[in-house]
Amino acid sequence: MAEIANACAGPFGRFYDFYIERPRLAQAIGRLVWGIDVAPLYRSMAAIARLPEGATVLDVPCGGGVALRALRPGQRVRWIAVDIDPTMLARCERRARERGIEVELLHADMCALPLPDACADVVLAYSGLHMVGEPRTAVAELVRCLKPGGELIGSTFLADGARRQRALFDRGERTGRNGPLVPAAELRRWLLDVGIEDVQIAPARGFAIFDGRRVDSARPGSS
Repeated sequence: MAEIANACAGPFGRFYDFYIERPRLAQAIGRLVWGIDVAPLYRSMAAIARLPEGATVLDVPCGGGVALRALRPGQRVRWIAVDIDPTMLARCERRARERGIEVELLHADMCALPLPDACADVVLAYSGLHMVGEPRTAVAELVRCLKPGGELIGSTFLADGARRQRALFDRGERTGRNGPLVPAAELRRWLLDVGIEDVQIAPARGFAIFDGRRVDSARPGSS
């Protein structure tokens, strides 16, 4: 498999699950450990609450299910949670159960998703690209599963960042705990190449949120 086992599935994961559900604590840890601002991560999830009834959400990698926090009470969507690590799927299932949400769990590599083309209205890709050995392949797979006109929302660490971020990820890549980091310009080019328009990546260094929509071929003037 091209994807790297999730480091959050180990002992660190219990701590991560605790603080990622607490935005103020996550913000403090993000600044202290990585030198980043994680507030945009939580703001980006507002799009989930705006989804219409019956929409399909593909959450890959789902991790412990942090994005489930954004659903409105009683909001009915089809939520497909994908992760390469069974431990993370179990944590996601537990979090969904605590929130009274039904999820479909899928054990799979985000670089080779066993899902049909154009099956999701929204694809979430939080903190996944920096965990794969072939991030460009992962981008193509995520977009393949997105319906025309659908939205891709994700987060990733970028190649340009604070000194301590670069040191941690350089060490992680050497020891197989994470994949290579890419510059914002390269990620933008990959997204455009596979048919994502209105691409937004901010900030252009450190920890970034990326967003865009798959080109709707049925729209007048689209290619």
